[in-house]
Amino acid sequence: MVSVHLVQGSSPAVPTQDAVELVQRMHAIPANLFADLGLIFGCTVVLALLFIRLRLPAVLAYLGAGIVLGPSVLGLVERTEYIDVLAEVGVILLLFTVGLEFSLSEIRRSWRAVLVGGGLQVLLTTALATAIGLALGFSAPVAITWGFLLTPSSTAVVLRLLEARRETRAAHGRLVVGVLIFQDICVVPMMLMLPLLAGGEGQSQLGWVLLQSAGMVLTVGVFATFLVPRVLKMVASSRDREVFMLAVLAIAGITAFLTSQTGLSLALGAFLAGIILAETQYSHQALADVLPLRAATMCVFFVSIGMLLDLDAIAKSPMTVLGLLTAIWMGKALVVLCVGLILRSPPKVSALAGIALAQVGEFSFVLSGVAVQSELITDTQESHLLAASVLSIAITPLALALFPRMLAGNPLLRPLKRRLEGRAILPAVGDEPEHLQDHVIVIGLGVGGRTVVEALEKARIVPLIIELNPMTVTRERDRNRHVVFGDSTSAEVLQSAGLYEARAVVLVVSDPPAAHRTAELIHDLRPNLPVLLRTRYVDEEGAERAIGAEVYSEEFAGALSIAGGILRHCQVNNWAQIIDQMSQSHESIPPEEEGDLGPPPEGL
Repeated sequence: MVSVHLVQGSSPAVPTQDAVELVQRMHAIPANLFADLGLIFGCTVVLALLFIRLRLPAVLAYLGAGIVLGPSVLGLVERTEYIDVLAEVGVILLLFTVGLEFSLSEIRRSWRAVLVGGGLQVLLTTALATAIGLALGFSAPVAITWGFLLTPSSTAVVLRLLEARRETRAAHGRLVVGVLIFQDICVVPMMLMLPLLAGGEGQSQLGWVLLQSAGMVLTVGVFATFLVPRVLKMVASSRDREVFMLAVLAIAGITAFLTSQTGLSLALGAFLAGIILAETQYSHQALADVLPLRAATMCVFFVSIGMLLDLDAIAKSPMTVLGLLTAIWMGKALVVLCVGLILRSPPKVSALAGIALAQVGEFSFVLSGVAVQSELITDTQESHLLAASVLSIAITPLALALFPRMLAGNPLLRPLKRRLEGRAILPAVGDEPEHLQDHVIVIGLGVGGRTVVEALEKARIVPLIIELNPMTVTRERDRNRHVVFGDSTSAEVLQSAGLYEARAVVLVVSDPPAAHRTAELIHDLRPNLPVLLRTRYVDEEGAERAIGAEVYSEEFAGALSIAGGILRHCQVNNWAQIIDQMSQSHESIPPEEEGDLGPPPEGL
């Protein structure tokens, strides 16, 4: 409430100048905020439509909108505290929804990626950056500071891209998520150690702070695990969707706040809340309710990142920024590649994880502010770091879209396969199983691949599996199944699997570029061999049919199953015949006439 002081001797009461200015500010703030949001959303929509038409990731449009509207170009929108708050909310909601898609059991299965993978990435990246800093003549504290600044990757950007590509649960996605979780945890000790490096005092209780943080996280986790399901059950019984959504947001907010009181980030607390909710039966509805709000706030986050780009700093020192950008990308990608190989991940998986984590993240911006205050780096160095960091983030969507195609069948990875994968784990690629005839080659052993293999075995048809995960290969060989270890985009691997003696090939891999390259290679090696290929969307079928593959899209197969189910429920006697006719006529239906917008562009 605004207090209005009365001027003596006047009637009616007249507000003082301070009260008038306060009222004006209260009305001006929302107006300015909504005007800025209108400009942000409008510019983003225009650029996104252009980028989508050019087949570029839409995330680049969000970053581009921030550059255009920010101080470096038009200067129409400033990074106010309100924009920063909305951007922070976007990151919190992103981590919350990512947590909803995981569970405690999956986190336990991924402990090696979190502890070993994340620990090695942080340690090796910091050590490499520190060594380069010492070689350039920096003092030890300054060199270590640069190691801290360059270690974190962008949790928000990488998880958003992986989620859009449905790769958070892929082999490289699990490694990336594990490393990101460990990075976010390490931000707290890094921030506490920066004043120590500068020779400051009062930060000697680092161990106590870390112990307090771990205790608080454990307490929140246990408390929420027992309390949250009961609260949500009571709220869900009201059958009011708005109340349910408010309860979900309250749980996420309270958990994030309590976790932040220990010094950890709000986003990490939201991730913990998402994992807790993922263990309940209400996780799917919670995810559906939060997604629309997350989309708008994440847009603001990416725009705010774009606003950080200082074109003047690039213009004044282009070689410095370019050199820093190159060192960041090459160094971090190489470190993650080595970490993946140490964890015995396939080279392709390790390379994709390295590409995903090669940028510098938003937590580096926070650390750089502390480093400047501690006089460990200068304002000029911070501007160079911010410019290189924003450029590294902008490159990431393009790299994740292009590199999988470049890695598909890349002969440069073959020496790594032979030297690093097969040794001490599996026989070499050429050590194929006993010679088979009239078998079916199944490429990929996820849910789809296992289903196909089981069906073939029940029909007494011998399946031969090509799999890139060495652990999966070992497990399946222990079950006396015929398995060839290697990349299906390699002609040598296909030949070792008996391609010329096979009856058919089934492609059920979750990597569309690799699947397309494999189908092309099979068509070149043996043009008349039946190739059955799985795609995600109907619009992707045309390109695969053009190379002679028999295509089954998840989108159409799911719709066909639902159609068959409703016909059975309606007691239609010839339902199977109707479904069979629809399936046979599917190839003649042009995708653009199916009333569907098709798959979203990569990186949306």
